[in-house]
Amino acid sequence: MRWIPFIVSLPIIFLLGADSPSETRNPDIELLQFRSQITSIIEPINASLQGADQFEVAWRLQDSSPQKLFIANDSTAYYQSDGQWKSVLPSGERLPVKQSAKLPEAVKPLISLNLKATERSLTLIEDQKALWTYSLPETNQIRPSTLQYDAAEHIYFQDNNGSWYSLDRNGKERYKLLLQAQDTQLTCKAAPSGDAFCTSPSLGILAVREKINAPRLIIDGKERFFPQRPEIINDRTFVPLRSIFEAMNAKVVWNQETQTVTAVKGNRTIGLTLDSEKALLNGKKIQLDAPPILYQGSTYVPLRFVGEALGATVIWEDATRTIQIIN
Repeated sequence: MRWIPFIVSLPIIFLLGADSPSETRNPDIELLQFRSQITSIIEPINASLQGADQFEVAWRLQDSSPQKLFIANDSTAYYQSDGQWKSVLPSGERLPVKQSAKLPEAVKPLISLNLKATERSLTLIEDQKALWTYSLPETNQIRPSTLQYDAAEHIYFQDNNGSWYSLDRNGKERYKLLLQAQDTQLTCKAAPSGDAFCTSPSLGILAVREKINAPRLIIDGKERFFPQRPEIINDRTFVPLRSIFEAMNAKVVWNQETQTVTAVKGNRTIGLTLDSEKALLNGKKIQLDAPPILYQGSTYVPLRFVGEALGATVIWEDATRTIQIIN
């Protein structure tokens, strides 16, 4: 699979100006300037990313007529351009879509939050009480039809200007992509992983994503994106068990009472217990180099175990921090 470096995708995103010695730069705010794709005569589009210490506009791709943007369960974006469907990964790499191919369904996350939206505010209601309220300035209005969530129940919406907002489930701002001029054609969608895609004729397609150092994950030649990312913990690489195993066509069952996971793929049955360095493969005990752990609400297992359990080839590329799994 070909990796597209960000430097190739970013020739048309610039920071506005430079700091003078007397100025104190706010690291939470990044000023952006985009050249319009419609015509070079139009003034550049100015924007600011607030929350830039943790988030970034990771890339921008040219496309003059993006429409019907939606996100699939694997966090791949799909959109129409000149009557043809296209897709792009959160990394910015385009993937071909055959005209005869059946498109995946748009993601519909299961959400426990009960939000009340008014013209200028969002309020979380629980047991008929308001836990928090997030309000916009008087000049801005929330577009309720744009309200959406990712798998971690982060909240996203656009205002009447086209600007894009993200809050955590406690109502705290994560980031804002604020446009200085109105772009009513801008459409933004949040992926289960938390990556966000935005499209419009003037901006093309761009992505806002969290600045993380998690390893890349490639399964059978295709980069995969899950709400739970691989993690380096105590100098070992751990991966989310359910996401990885189900991506490799294994059936996974969790037993809350015994804190055990059973996974079945073909003639292989794997049994694991949280915090135990012993696992079962077709009833035979095998030794793990580290026990499965519960991390951010999901079961994580050592990377090497994936290959041992499912008969896959697992390669760790240290230079690029990439996990290759060949099924």
